Amino acid sequence: MRILIVAFLFTVLTSGLSYAQSTAKIAYIDLQRVILESKAGKTAKSAFEREFNQKATLIEQKKVALDQERESFLKQSAVMDEEARLRKADELQRKEKDLNRTRDDYRDELQRRDLDLSKQILSRVVEIINNIGNSEGYEIIVEKSEGGILCCKGADITDRVIKAFDAKQ
Repeated sequence: MRILIVAFLFTVLTSGLSYAQSTAKIAYIDLQRVILESKAGKTAKSAFEREFNQKATLIEQKKVALDQERESFLKQSAVMDEEARLRKADELQRKEKDLNRTRDDYRDELQRRDLDLSKQILSRVVEIINNIGNSEGYEIIVEKSEGGILCCKGADITDRVIKAFDAKQ
């Protein structure tokens, strides 16, 4: 049943695309590929990975220190009085919460940073897409998304956009 639906959709989309291309020039672009393969995208990815690795290293160092402190506490807890043991257990619990909070903050910060970098690149790419669309007479340029568009390779302008974007940098 699924195969029939997919085959039907493919037939309808490709025949519709053929008709549309005979009356209007249509292209698509893979913006994710532009972000990953352009010079600006590679530079941004490299900077993002450095920042991610620095933060991951800091988190790992804090985790190792906390684990060592917890291990030391477990070894010494038998000889500690009740009040000292409770105080140290509370301190370790607070430090673990702080570590988790810091990890979450770093994750949120990195997600915002990734989104900002993508937006910066895409805002500059839109102008290039418009220029190519106008100069080559495209009526419609759509973004290719996962499983979204089925069409021929000739309608893909991604490589031209990457080259134009890199040349503009």
